[in-house]
Amino acid sequence: MGDDVPYILKTDQGELVELPAHWGVDDWPQFVQSMDLDYMMPIKAASRGIEVFREEFDAMYDYGGLWIGVWHPFATGRLARWRKVVELIEYMQGKGNVWFARMEDIARHVRQCIDSASYAPRVDRLPYYRSKVSVIPF
Repeated sequence: MGDDVPYILKTDQGELVELPAHWGVDDWPQFVQSMDLDYMMPIKAASRGIEVFREEFDAMYDYGGLWIGVWHPFATGRLARWRKVVELIEYMQGKGNVWFARMEDIARHVRQCIDSASYAPRVDRLPYYRSKVSVIPF
């Protein structure tokens, strides 16, 4: 959830292409209600939840970001919600110049763009702290 575009996580063991998502494209805050997890939220109409995804997509489309929807089968996989997902996908396809791909294919493409010097992502070096972090009480 560290950006709106892919970036690199670099460690002593190698690099990882990070394909960021965030809560605005995750169905959990839109549709999940779980008594088992003590997470009780009002149920939203399918159209309201999908509206959030569409607005996030429109912003990513306009600014060249990466949109990765996070859809749990038990949450968005319900009939009313999935019908709205189909409409959302049709909307996305209708915009043109949108690539639907598996995440490994996106990561491979990002790596190829980095290697060809057509894309220079931010690089986060991990771990952020090389020694123990102490907390000073206030």
